[in-house]
Amino acid sequence: MTQQSSKVFSMHKRDLLHSLLNLCGEKPFIYLFLLNLVSNCTYSYTYHPFVGVLLMVCLSGSMALLETLVFSFFSKVRSLGVMYLVAVGIIYTIIILTDYFCLFNFQSTFDQDKLDILRETTPKETREFLHTYLSFGLVLGGLACVLLMHIMLLRLSLFISKIKRVRFFFALVSTIGFMGWGFMIISYIKFHNGFSIPQYTSITRIAYSYHMSKKRLDEIKQLYTVCKQIPASQDFNDKPNVIVLIGESSSVYHSGLFGYKYNTTPNLKCMEAEGNLLAFDNAVSVDDHTHGVMESVFSLDSLRTNFNNTPLFPAVYKNAKYQTHCYDNQYFVGGVNFLSDPVLSRLMFTTRNQKGYTYDEELIRTVKVSNAPSLYVIHLMGQHYTYTQRYPQKWDKFQASEYDKIRWSENQRKLIAQYDNATLYNDFVVTSLINKFKNTNSVLIYFSDHGEEVFELRDYNGHGNAAYSPDLRYQIRVPLIMWMSDTYMKNHKDVYDKAVANKHTPIITDDVSHTILSLGGIKTPWYNPHRDFLNSKYNRGKRRIVLNSIDYDSYSPTK
Repeated sequence: MTQQSSKVFSMHKRDLLHSLLNLCGEKPFIYLFLLNLVSNCTYSYTYHPFVGVLLMVCLSGSMALLETLVFSFFSKVRSLGVMYLVAVGIIYTIIILTDYFCLFNFQSTFDQDKLDILRETTPKETREFLHTYLSFGLVLGGLACVLLMHIMLLRLSLFISKIKRVRFFFALVSTIGFMGWGFMIISYIKFHNGFSIPQYTSITRIAYSYHMSKKRLDEIKQLYTVCKQIPASQDFNDKPNVIVLIGESSSVYHSGLFGYKYNTTPNLKCMEAEGNLLAFDNAVSVDDHTHGVMESVFSLDSLRTNFNNTPLFPAVYKNAKYQTHCYDNQYFVGGVNFLSDPVLSRLMFTTRNQKGYTYDEELIRTVKVSNAPSLYVIHLMGQHYTYTQRYPQKWDKFQASEYDKIRWSENQRKLIAQYDNATLYNDFVVTSLINKFKNTNSVLIYFSDHGEEVFELRDYNGHGNAAYSPDLRYQIRVPLIMWMSDTYMKNHKDVYDKAVANKHTPIITDDVSHTILSLGGIKTPWYNPHRDFLNSKYNRGKRRIVLNSIDYDSYSPTK
């Protein structure tokens, strides 16, 4: 490149940056930025107030800048520019009305699950829904509110545009927003985990939801064929009940059973002392999100490499002439999800519940012990945030004052206490279920879908970003226990002895489905003894891959 051409390039570069900077100070950008803020703020409430709001603001800026660039193209013809702004305004109005409607009625924004339901809803159901939730007055009031909103945003954008140097602030915000998108893309390429960044802007959230909804539907249809006819039989002389209990966001670091200094699991510790319950202290989850974990746990596939073409363990049990019962407090029949798909549910389960419950004990009360040998798959709400919503008030035992005032702030200590109370309540729920089967020929395996980080390392509680945590073990390591009734222990002493011998064996939840088959003595070509952690052939030296690419056993925390 010659010196002259380099100069020309630099001039063009400066002119481009100057033009973009000027765009950030003009009324169309400010209006679109404010419109994005109103639309996007419906989601940030579910996250940490500061981080969620900051990220939402920056991403709103980046989206507004893109929309303004499109506007600047159309505005070469004035009428087209006006039409573009009106069209964008209408789109966002529909999104805002829909989101706030869902927020007030269902405590969440319009997301993938609601899109799935919408896709399956008949015209009759739609009319009934609209009649139930909408009225003429409500619709009129909503339209009046959004009209007033647009007027206020236009006036506010006019006022802000007059502030000196405001363009520099908006340019900075937009730049950080673009960096956020770049971070997401890199994260997805490296870990197949883009975090929840697409969820923070309404446009990308809906687009992402549509993509995932369509993908799920295609995968489920393939599973229909796979689960219909599975060669399977039962190898035990007896046919014991097998209970698979799946927790939610349960941390070994807050479990008294696994060494936590607070007694959050008094009932489980008593059962351990009695000898019927065994705690496995080296189990990890394959993922830090429920959906990915459930696919991995239910499928006999390895690391979800061939999920569409591999049987799900309840379908294997059903083909082995077992009764199969599902009690799920998270997934319900009607959505486009393999656990809520009506056809796949019938292929997996003889019966399943039709509604959810505020507290897990209410779900457990509905569990009926069948006279016929049965598989029970039970999925709890567990300790999922918000923690105070997971347990009744009478379980409010631990208080913020009991925790280190130097290490944690008042709010952090409150949340830790709430999480421990949720864990204490979960202990009651798990043991209540066990007591239902105490006098039967039964075996139960309990594990959490993933762990939970609760201010151990930083000002953060929750899960879903384990790949970038200073120590992913808090979100990945999970409690795993096995309980056997006296009858089962008597009939299958070899299984009990193997369980005792493998209490410290490295386990990954991706392999649990094969152990579940062996607990019921199920024989099928799909069973792999190398993935059954109670089998002598179990591959104890295998690499435990978590989050799609991280070798857990070679992992070193950053601090």
